Amino acid sequence: MVEQTHALTVWRTEHSLLTLEDLATAAGLHPELVDLFVRYQLVEPTVHTSSCPLFPPSSVERLKRILRLRHEMGVNLAGISVILDMAEQIENLETDLEMLRNQLRQPKQ
Repeated sequence: MVEQTHALTVWRTEHSLLTLEDLATAAGLHPELVDLFVRYQLVEPTVHTSSCPLFPPSSVERLKRILRLRHEMGVNLAGISVILDMAEQIENLETDLEMLRNQLRQPKQ
């Protein structure tokens, strides 16, 4: 079992993935609060192993956004979900728009 745990640790380190506890520590939160956000699907793991979910480092910033919405603006968890989904859609649309603008700037052949 120790060998499997070591292999998982090496794998997640090489892939820059965080356990729930690592994520909570990096964000300065209690693991139970992070688990609540996971259950509400506000933060989603990239990989599920048999022992624990693993999260990308970008989840730390997402947790900080969640806390700002919750504490500074008083948004409930359902509202936070909607806001984060809309923000992600806007970011994707902005990326697509920039790509289309770059295509229009290139001379036609």
